[in-house]
Amino acid sequence: NLEKLRVLRNKKVVARRIAEEREMNQNTKKIPEKRKPGRSIGDASIVQHIHLLYVRAKRKWKQDLSWHIQHAEFAKESQSHSMLSKIYAEALQVSTIILFFIYCNERLSKCIYTYVVSSAEFKPLEEAASHEYFGCVSNESDAGMSGGGSIKNARVLLQRGLRINPDSRELWLQSFCLELHYMQKLRGRRELLQLDLKKPSPGVEDSFNNDDDETVEEFYQDAKLPRIIYKNATKSICSDVRFRLQFIDQCRLFPETKKIIDEIMASIEDDFENIEEAWIARAKFSLDNKTKVPGGFLMSPWDSQMSKKRKYRELAEPEQNDALDILEEATDTVCTPKMFRESVSFVKSYIGQLSDKNGETNLSNIRKAQITVATTFLKSIVKKAEANNIMSSDPELAVEFADILVATGSTSDALRIMKNATDRRKDCCACPQIWLKRAEITARISPYLTSSCKVLRKSLQEVPLHNEGYCDLLSKLFLNLLLLSTTIESSVMEKEVASIYDKILLCFCNQADSRRTTAYTIPSLSLSYLQLASSRQNLQLMREISTKLLNSSNYLNHSNITESELFDMKVLLKHCIAHEKVALNFGGSRKSRQKLTHLCEAAFDFFMKNDRPEIADSFMAIKDKN
Repeated sequence: NLEKLRVLRNKKVVARRIAEEREMNQNTKKIPEKRKPGRSIGDASIVQHIHLLYVRAKRKWKQDLSWHIQHAEFAKESQSHSMLSKIYAEALQVSTIILFFIYCNERLSKCIYTYVVSSAEFKPLEEAASHEYFGCVSNESDAGMSGGGSIKNARVLLQRGLRINPDSRELWLQSFCLELHYMQKLRGRRELLQLDLKKPSPGVEDSFNNDDDETVEEFYQDAKLPRIIYKNATKSICSDVRFRLQFIDQCRLFPETKKIIDEIMASIEDDFENIEEAWIARAKFSLDNKTKVPGGFLMSPWDSQMSKKRKYRELAEPEQNDALDILEEATDTVCTPKMFRESVSFVKSYIGQLSDKNGETNLSNIRKAQITVATTFLKSIVKKAEANNIMSSDPELAVEFADILVATGSTSDALRIMKNATDRRKDCCACPQIWLKRAEITARISPYLTSSCKVLRKSLQEVPLHNEGYCDLLSKLFLNLLLLSTTIESSVMEKEVASIYDKILLCFCNQADSRRTTAYTIPSLSLSYLQLASSRQNLQLMREISTKLLNSSNYLNHSNITESELFDMKVLLKHCIAHEKVALNFGGSRKSRQKLTHLCEAAFDFFMKNDRPEIADSFMAIKDKN
């Protein structure tokens, strides 16, 4: 309330000043400039009073760190920078376990945060160490910073947090970033002042905490301190690949960090030989190392020359892709389904980048050659997986390999893999996705759908009824039989179609959750069946379809029906009503009128339940009209 009172008073003071200036400038007709609410003489007392209120609140609730956080935020808003150090010091004394990490600043590379950790939750206490090194914004209109500049104090805070909690990943990362940022600062100063680095002396490593500039610059010549922090971090957290990869992401924000990145990748290669993610990281690093060069205003001439050489070499001749060689070695060393799946995903992404690089439509001969090499590599991965019997324990991988072979034109090999999976492997035999893929590939090879229908009939005997994919198999067989019925009229096929439709209604209604994942819905399948009956002008079959859907099944009682289902139901019901109206106009019996009334009432109830009153009213209008 006091803060609001101060702002309101400032507005009144500014308004009074503007009014006085207007009176003084009436003769000259000079329009006074608009002024923003600023500080007045009375602000100091109100700001001081608010600070005292925060002090009293902190004394009353000593263990509540939220008061310290709010007090620090108010000090920054009111530009009471002299009190920030005191506020942060009091906050650090409250907690027994303190973590710090570096936060991103708009004008500088990285700054520092503070985290206070309790046994139950993390409570942030921001910018304590940041205030020690980077200072604070002295004026909103000025882009500079005031205060701070003490790298020694910032290190002390970070090292204290690391001693308390050495397993904090975020703390290690941001301590690493602080040293990279300080190294960038020293290099920038050296470039601007045109200073030369001296050769490092033997005793530099033991005195890196001193503030002597020349000693620090010598120590930072080879980025020794960030590398030491990384080694200590890997000793504390030794079994996390992603943690080490985050160090590489941070190094890419700074120029001339190639030594650190190479050392990180070497440690990953030595320590994670049997981890799939480590191999993929190495392949990705090999690929990115050719296309990405760390930049910045401090990029060395060597970096710029190497980037130009890479560009000209790429235009001259295609390079041997080291990433594919790494993946080849990975699939030989770690022969697991996950390794093959990750390798395939990586190569697919690489091919996508080559195919649509910078939005270019016409690919160069170099990229076409690279795509061909990557495609050949995918085929070799499939052969290796088949030779090592990898697909027997992973049906999804078998389906993905079949897609690769179909995309590369080896449809017969894809069908052979699917047959081996369904006929020889028990785990794959109960997987509906493999049967669907086999039926799809069979339909590609065979000009008739009868072969695909045989595969689907066999799949219904192997896949259990409670499997969510069972409904997909039924739906696919149902649609194939409907397509065959358009060219072949058979009473046996008609009975099979009617029987499968009854099973679909039963399975879909019993497995309500499968409706959300399957590509087929009851309205769409019923509409396809209804269109077949309409093409044959079989009114009796149309009535049977609508009766089974509206009366025999409990589909109308389901909730969370999608928009596409509502649209299909609307089309289906209007289609049935249209045919009943035609039958009624051509001397239809009382049964046609009752059927028409029943359809309109069922449609009204269905759409009112799904919050579509305008559609429901349209069906009631049809009922009243007829």
